[in-house]
Amino acid sequence: MPDADARVTDVVDAAVVRAWARLAAGALGRERAAIDQVNVFPVPDGDTGTNLHLTAREGARAVAGAPDDAGAAALLRRFARGALLGARGNSGVILSEWLRGLAVAATRGDALARALDVAAGCARSAVAHPASGTILTAADVAAAAARDVAARPGAGGDEVLEAAVRGAREAALSSVATLAPLAQAGVLDAGACGLVLVLDALRVARHLTVAPPLEAEPLEVADIVDTPHAAAGGAVSVATTTMLAVMPVTLGLDLTGHTAAPPAGQPFPAHEDHEHSDADELEVMFVLRRPAGAHEFAEGGVAGALRADLAAVGGSVVVVGGSDLGDADGDSAWQAHVHTPDLAAALAVARHWAVRGRVEPVHVRHLAVPDGSLTVVAATAAPVLAAELARAGAVVLVPVPPVGVAARDLALAALGSGPRTALVLGPAVEAVGAAVARLAAEHEDGALPSDVVALPAPTDVHAAVVVAALAAAADDPGTDAVDAVRDALRGLRTATTDAADAPAALGALLAGGGEVVTLLADDGVGSTDALEDAATAAGAECVVLRTGRAGTGVAIGVEG
Repeated sequence: MPDADARVTDVVDAAVVRAWARLAAGALGRERAAIDQVNVFPVPDGDTGTNLHLTAREGARAVAGAPDDAGAAALLRRFARGALLGARGNSGVILSEWLRGLAVAATRGDALARALDVAAGCARSAVAHPASGTILTAADVAAAAARDVAARPGAGGDEVLEAAVRGAREAALSSVATLAPLAQAGVLDAGACGLVLVLDALRVARHLTVAPPLEAEPLEVADIVDTPHAAAGGAVSVATTTMLAVMPVTLGLDLTGHTAAPPAGQPFPAHEDHEHSDADELEVMFVLRRPAGAHEFAEGGVAGALRADLAAVGGSVVVVGGSDLGDADGDSAWQAHVHTPDLAAALAVARHWAVRGRVEPVHVRHLAVPDGSLTVVAATAAPVLAAELARAGAVVLVPVPPVGVAARDLALAALGSGPRTALVLGPAVEAVGAAVARLAAEHEDGALPSDVVALPAPTDVHAAVVVAALAAAADDPGTDAVDAVRDALRGLRTATTDAADAPAALGALLAGGGEVVTLLADDGVGSTDALEDAATAAGAECVVLRTGRAGTGVAIGVEG
């Protein structure tokens, strides 16, 4: 057994990293719904388990694609970079930075306890306003427990790892007494529970590569609450059985005196958060890539500057990444995350940074838990329309020039929707379908959408019509949302023109009849009264939306 001062790669060798990535993604995928159900902080949006799983899944995919002779440090960097580029949600971004810290420490030859310290510090420094009782606390306590054991004479690397798992679990168990929202709901912190799964998967991966696992019975909840963590092989691991057998995620009943989490579909109690407010309704995320040799910022300066820019437009700010996980060309990568009521301001931040690098499509979604079984994925460059789509429950991809939205981007967003049906709106339906098929073949983990439906939506007018169709379907429980969208798009005729030519374009479309007219006007367009009057005179209802873009363009859609 390696001693406690041995390099992290002596404990976590290449075989362990490969097994760990696979086990961590699998465990988070299996327990995704259980973690989602207890997600109440910082926002009760019910997706922490899904976000952690999607993040780890992309990291595991990167590891699986590594050359057979890749060393442990190189594999850890791949794990971290894949997780960073695929990170979803606040918790996923934090997990990716924790993995990055571990990879950095492993690359420079640190011992395991020191590497866990670095990982915890990196994760905490990425968050603008860290809170106690969260995944950050679990990382801190795991590192402290590992450090204490490493200081003991004769301690080994496996004992350090055991202590880290035990520390994370104890921190997760105590989270209910640390954060008021968790106490109100009677649950553990969802992110902390996720880190327990990840660390325990590492423990299991280590033992699977050193010795065959021993037969054992699962631990009971009382065993976890009242006794130290079982020795390796002494119990079926979190990574190889259901989390609820070994981790009391919902603590209700007689364990804590708190009320249990509400049944699925019922809201958690409202709570006040020093950083998040009810107005912070949209989650905005984007990846920034910077070329090798871009040195106008000192080490850590990119994260600090980007974090400050995002803090000016919203809360729950997390920025992670760096040059130490550069790709084959040496490019650095950063993942940015913010909750904001002002999408236009957040997009302005992304465009500002696109001048200093390359910003991939911005992901926008509403923080409310979506109702029903359908997730819509759409793309638009119009900020106002993007916000409206997100408020209708869609995941929206907004391009930041010169980078556009590719079929693969839409496919990845669809495959991140969980077990719900994913409806993808895009200009190249066949390309989206092919991308979905390719990616789905790589992710046989049981957490993919039940179905992916791709429908042609080549213009912003198509997306606007979808918003209306979804709203109408939501008001009528007997209406199938996908059928409603199909019907609306099937009878749609469109034109895109300048404001001066819009009356003639509208007249030509209405010559074929119409029941509903949709007008999308850029910010430079003055009054649309004449267009509205023309629609009304033709017997059509008229809906007017601003795009939020500069210019004098008008997009017109006529239905029916």
